Formats: sequence, structure tokens, C-alpha cells
Amino acid sequence: MAIHLALVGSDTFVSTVMRAVSFDDVRFSPFIYHHPKEAATIAQQLGSFDAVFFSGSFPYAYALPYLKETLAHHVVQDETVLLTTLLHASVTQHVPLDRLTMDVNDPERLASIFASLPDMARPNVMKIDPDVSFTDVFTFHASKQPHDASLAVTSIERVHHELLDAGYNSQLMIEPTRTIVVHVEKLIERVRHAQADAAQFAVVLYASTTPGLQTYLAALPHHGHVEVHSDTTSLLTTKGVIERALQIETLAPSDEETKIGIGYGPDYQTAHDHATIAISASTHHPIRIIDASKKLSFPGTDETIAYRVTEDRAFDLMKRLGISPANVSKIIGFAKQTHEFTAKEMTAYLHVSRRTTERLIKKLFDAGYVEVIGEEMSYAQGRPRSVYKFKLPT
Repeated sequence: MAIHLALVGSDTFVSTVMRAVSFDDVRFSPFIYHHPKEAATIAQQLGSFDAVFFSGSFPYAYALPYLKETLAHHVVQDETVLLTTLLHASVTQHVPLDRLTMDVNDPERLASIFASLPDMARPNVMKIDPDVSFTDVFTFHASKQPHDASLAVTSIERVHHELLDAGYNSQLMIEPTRTIVVHVEKLIERVRHAQADAAQFAVVLYASTTPGLQTYLAALPHHGHVEVHSDTTSLLTTKGVIERALQIETLAPSDEETKIGIGYGPDYQTAHDHATIAISASTHHPIRIIDASKKLSFPGTDETIAYRVTEDRAFDLMKRLGISPANVSKIIGFAKQTHEFTAKEMTAYLHVSRRTTERLIKKLFDAGYVEVIGEEMSYAQGRPRSVYKFKLPT
């Protein structure tokens, strides 16, 4: 699948990337700025891209509020960048390190380099961040020349050009081409992973067969196949399509109140099995999702129920007892915490009604998965409570 990346940076940076990075299935669209803060405007005007690659942390920080859920990455000013720059200034330009002024994003990285070289002279350093005034950075470097420093090393291309125009000696922080390529490749790998994830098969089951729902689904640009069964309507498509539909709330018509089970998987049969389990989950959430890792989740919440339907005990319980997957997961979790219990204790753990608990215990008892081992006297008047013990298969 082809990848389309937006490339945001200075003219020099963009040219470097375009020359150094070449993939048959990757296309770059350059967006050149004259000032890093222009990246915010660029981000607001970007069209549809698989991801955005920035020249550094500043343009990335300026653009971040406008990227929404778009994948993005930037070149990091790591130890390789700093050490390469120091070597270039010292060896190529013959400038002693204590005659340098440097502005850096993370002085701790620079300190880690000099920790291994305790006898080396050190430059005069200014810490910068996206909120720094570029005028202050210019003044920091300019104020040291020529008496205290011979060369300014700056991370900001705009400051570099202003220093040169004002007659000061300046060198831009050197980002080795290989470092840039590695960061581009990291972003491309993230895009490939996201594309593979979005291409998973998806099945959506609606607990409805109304003509209105069928008409609505047929008119949607979901690029999927709609089937109507005896008591459900199914939509066969991909995970990426469903995730976009969930974001803009177009999965079902607003006047259609129905349970929706969504299943993802490596093939349609697995996705359909997951959707069937999701729609039968014992929960008040109208939309339930079971992903390829067998995790039950609910859009708009952080609530999840992790279980695997391939687990022998859970699968056997679901087949033999007809208990919903959500309750099976909770029962197994309860059994891991306690071997002996009362109906009241199970009710509190499962967050269900007492009648539901009694039905579940009867099913478990009849199947031989629990046994009565005694009674517990109640503080209130009434019959003693039965005490049960799990006998789940191992």
C-alpha cells in the first residue's frame, strides 16, 4: 500500500530528505517554512496524509495542537547530533570547545557526552524550548563574540541566518544524514503498522433488521457489504473504515436505538465470531468491540474486559452453560480471587442483580463447576446463606 508523507522543514532540510530517502511506495510532499512557527499554519492547512515528518522539535511542537490524530514524527537532537557538531567545530573549523556558544534542547544530553571526557573544555550553553524568544537566542550568541567566543552553534536555522547577516560566526547544528534517514524510516514503519492494523477485517452486527437501518447502511460510503439475517443486520468491511465511522458517529442512524457488536480479526470468520460475542456481552453500553487480541472495549470509555475465548475454561463454560462472554470473564476473575463465596459476594463482584447471580450459580452448580460446602448465618432474620466452592476445570 502506497504511503504519502508531508515533509515540513526548511528548504535545506527538505532537500536533504528528498535526496537521501527513497522508497518505491513512499511519496513526499514538501512544505517549506521560513520560520519554525509557520509549522502551525502549515498543519492547519494540510490535506490528507498518512503522516507528517518535521525537521525538529520546535516546528513539531508548534504544529502539534493542529495535527489531531495524524501520525507525526520529528528529528531528535540526540547525542549523535551533538557529538557530530562538536567534532565538526573542533576538527574542521579548529575552534576550541570553550570558545563555542551553543543553544540546545536538552543540556543533559550534552552533559552525558562530557561525562565521558572529563578533561575536555566545555562550551557556553543556553537551554532552549519552543517558547523561547529567538531574539534572546540571537543576543546570547552575539553578546559573546568576539571576546568570549569565536563561533556560535545554533539549533535554529532562523537564528543562524540572522547571525551570519549581522556579521557573526555561526554554524548550524549538524544532523547527520543517516540520523535523519533513521527517523524517517521509523515514521514509515509506524505508518505501515497502522495501515496493516486498519486493514484488518471487521464485522458489525446490529440487533435490528429495520428497513430504515438497511437503507442507511446502503447509502453510507463504508465500502462494505450489508447482509440481513433473521434477527440481525451485518456490515462487512475493514477496521479502518469502522474507526473513522466511530469518530464521526456515522455507524448507525441517530434515531436507531440498537445494540451494536463490532469484531476485528485476521479473517472475516474470526471477525464475525468476535462481533457475535461482543453483541451478546452483558453490559449497558450500546456499542461493544472485541479486537483481534480478544479484548472487549466500549467506544468513548476507558473500560475494557480482557479475556480470551480460546481459553479452555472460558470456551467450555460458554458452550455448555450459555453464559455471556463478559460474565464468563468476570466469573473466572472472581474464581482466581476466592475459592469459597456466597451469592451476595458474587453479586457485588459481578455488579449484576441478585436474580442474575442466582441464575448463574444454578448453571454453574448444574454443570458441576460449583458445590455447596456449608452455610453462613445472616445477621438479619432469614434463612442462612449458602456457601459455595468453585470446581472449575484446570
